[in-house]
Amino acid sequence: MNKVRYISLLCLLFYSMAVSAQTYERVLRNNLWNESENVTGVRQDTVSSSYAEAFAGYEGGGFRDSWEAPQGWSAGAETASIRHFERMTLKGSFSFTQTEGYDMCGSMSIRPGFYPVDVMEFTPGRKTLQTYAFDGGIAYDLDAHWRIGAMMDFESANIAKRKDLRHSNWLLDMTVSPGFLYHNGDFAVGANYIFRKTGETIEAEQVGNSGQSYYAFLDKGMMYGVYNIWTGSGLQLQEAGVKGFPIKDFSNGGAVQLQYKGFFAEAEYLRTAGTIGEKEFIWFRFPGDRVNAIAGYRHIGERSQHFARVKFGWNGLVLDETVLEKVTENGVSTVINHGTNRILTRSGWSISPEYEFIADGIMEFKAGLDVDVQNTISSQMYPYAYTQSLTEASAYLGLLFHTGRFDWGVTGCYGQGWVSENEDIVDTESGVQTTPFRLEDWYNWQMEYATASRTNIGLSLRWNFWKGLYTEAEGTWLHGFNLQYINNPNRYKATISIGMTF
Repeated sequence: MNKVRYISLLCLLFYSMAVSAQTYERVLRNNLWNESENVTGVRQDTVSSSYAEAFAGYEGGGFRDSWEAPQGWSAGAETASIRHFERMTLKGSFSFTQTEGYDMCGSMSIRPGFYPVDVMEFTPGRKTLQTYAFDGGIAYDLDAHWRIGAMMDFESANIAKRKDLRHSNWLLDMTVSPGFLYHNGDFAVGANYIFRKTGETIEAEQVGNSGQSYYAFLDKGMMYGVYNIWTGSGLQLQEAGVKGFPIKDFSNGGAVQLQYKGFFAEAEYLRTAGTIGEKEFIWFRFPGDRVNAIAGYRHIGERSQHFARVKFGWNGLVLDETVLEKVTENGVSTVINHGTNRILTRSGWSISPEYEFIADGIMEFKAGLDVDVQNTISSQMYPYAYTQSLTEASAYLGLLFHTGRFDWGVTGCYGQGWVSENEDIVDTESGVQTTPFRLEDWYNWQMEYATASRTNIGLSLRWNFWKGLYTEAEGTWLHGFNLQYINNPNRYKATISIGMTF
């Protein structure tokens, strides 16, 4: 479900790269090593660049996912820099964003769809989200051929809803990756270790006694799960001995990189172990595997540059629900673990080819495809098994022109998805009379948003008015076609910013 939320955003990213003075984003993309997490590759380029920017934006409209705000404001600031010295390179960034969303409900998570289990509530209200992020890396030359380095990527966020059923969330996402690189002429090879930790805790509460019962839904995959009063059993939002609804996972893995002249390739593997709950109350476990690969080619001409990239990813995950029993004897409570049931299996792959052309100081062109396929099996209640195949695809292109002090861009994006489902009964004589509960209305909403045909058109204009200072305005219009469950086919977004490159 995460992929479709970013399909439309892909169209917004590339027209923000004005290159009148080798902006940071342009320098970052010129070096194919920066696609990887091996920071030592940053020294395969020699251009330094920095920027600082403050921005504010508005987003509204009805063509949105179930957890998004009908309208909202955001503001923030960010800065980033790459600095090369004789034997060392420093790379880092920092950003802060505050977002105010109105009439929000649905997923209580800061990153809906990131974890295999989600919690939903249904009272529209205002939410405030604050996000802090920074990364830092260093690459150092040991001698003429060997290089070492390390980087850290850190993000923290918190969100608060001010209306019952109110809730507060805290999110942490941290990656640490040391690595090395050997280079000799046109040849370079590198490797790095990757450790990643993510976590989120949801704490729900009700203030006072309004006489109204607030309901919540625990989504265990494919919108099958438990619907109950938010303090009820099975939701784990108010479990004695557990603070909130804690989720965390740890990933370990590594990557290897290879470069020869303009060619670059990387292969990466990560093993993830995730849990939901804490102490002896571990309600779910979700181990998984992830493989990513990148291949790219860069050709530099006298007045132009060509880039070709393709990214491939594969992921696999299972969700096991733990059967727990709390027993109290002689005033002492203990928790007995009776085992686990596998309630979800998911695997998928994605591919993203892209071509980019730059005519120095004149224009930039980019075009690409993005395809994501996810196959899921839900088996929460014996003997029922539900299978789903979800495919999402998009194609995008854009142009950015440089005319004097102005950089103006136009983008276009088209996306569509397909979903198919089947129900299987593995034992027709089991005698089970009940079936798993599905939150049908919200499922229909999410699936329509994921699969509806859509087009996204964007315009941008940047004025580079004095010694690296610039101001920029961007706007996008997103339109969905042939909608049945979403009542408004349009969504708009506008952003203004002021910044400096140096």
